[in-house]
Formats: sequence, structure tokens, C-alpha cells
Amino acid sequence: MFTRLKQSLVIWLIKKIQKYGPHKVCISGKTYEISENVFNPRHYFTSRFMAKHIMVTSKDTVLDMGTGSGIQAITSGHAGSKVIAVDINPEAVMFAQKNVKANGLEYTVSVLEGDLFTSLDPQHKFSVILFSPPYLEGKPETYFDMALYDSDKELVSRFFRDAKEYLCPGGYVQMIYSSLAGTEQAVSIAEQSGWDHSIMARARTFTEEFIIYRLTLRQSNHHDH
Repeated sequence: MFTRLKQSLVIWLIKKIQKYGPHKVCISGKTYEISENVFNPRHYFTSRFMAKHIMVTSKDTVLDMGTGSGIQAITSGHAGSKVIAVDINPEAVMFAQKNVKANGLEYTVSVLEGDLFTSLDPQHKFSVILFSPPYLEGKPETYFDMALYDSDKELVSRFFRDAKEYLCPGGYVQMIYSSLAGTEQAVSIAEQSGWDHSIMARARTFTEEFIIYRLTLRQSNHHDH
């Protein structure tokens, strides 16, 4: 009951920030433009916390799943990685492309519109897949809602089932998740799909605890196709 209450508070806050918050924000010296329908990376702890823990190099090929404003893709691009960023929201794709260009990364980072892996070529393999899934309970009615709600963890389940095909041997998924939505449950979904996990970082905010996981495929999984 308490969790539900907290979730509704979080949703209410997010929607207010999106409506009245600035649509141009600066984070670590970089400017991001967004709209009411694209997650504002300045006002949500998750965006900055996740970006701070990206440890990629120019040797990595990175997939940023659910890119939103493009902050994780741009952070990876600045580290020299080749990046593909995906979002289901056409408006997010448009703003992420704008932000990539504003950061001078249009040759390093490409942004695609798609539902999880559907717009990717299965030949494409990544050494790092960044994933900031929606985690609140509810039925998405708009594109912005898709960044908030994942009913019964349906999206997380699909992600971990399909991600195996796109990971280089030795690669990993970096996922951020919230205690509000049951971190253990999300991780056990991944485990059932053949993933092992370790914790990269955790932090507590006023409403919840966020955990960044590093997930790798169990050895047998690379060979059972």
C-alpha cells in the first residue's frame, strides 16, 4: 500500500516537472534540449547517477536502450565509444538527435526509433548495453508514459530475453532500477533468462533506493543457440 502511494507521488512529481520544468538544461557542462514528453535528465536522479557510472572506452560499442534526451549515449560518445541509441518515442528520438549534434557527436552516435531491439540488425553486437527501463506500475497511454510504466515487468522480461542476441561475448548490460518497483524481482527475471548480476553502485534518494546492476550472460548461454 505504502509503495503504491509513493509511486503515485513520484508520478505526480514527474508530470509536474515535465510540464513546468525548463526545456533546456545543463548537466556537467553539456546542454540538453527536451520537451514535455521527453524525460528531463536534469531533474531526475537516475539520469545523472547512471551517466556517472558509465565506464566505457573507445574500444566499446555501446547500445543505449531507451535513450530519452540522449544523456547516456552522449556520455558514452564523449568517452570515444561508437554508440547506437534507441527510443520508442519519436519525440525523444528527435531531441536526442538534436542533443547529439549539439555535442558534436553525430559521427559517433546514431539514434533510432524502435521498440526495444526491433529496429536493430541482428548482426549488430555490442560490448555494453545501457538500460534505464521504466519501472512504475500502470498502463502507458502516451509515449511519455512508456518511459514511466512497465506493467508486470513485461518490458524487462522482453529485454532480457532478446538482449542475449545483441551482446558480444564478454559484454555486459548496465541497468538502473528502483526499490519502488522491486529490484529483486527485476533481477530474478534476468536470472531466469540466464543472466548473472553484480551491483555496480547504489544510492538513496528521498523516495527510493536506486541500484545500478552489471549483468552478464551465464557461460552456457553463449553456446546454446
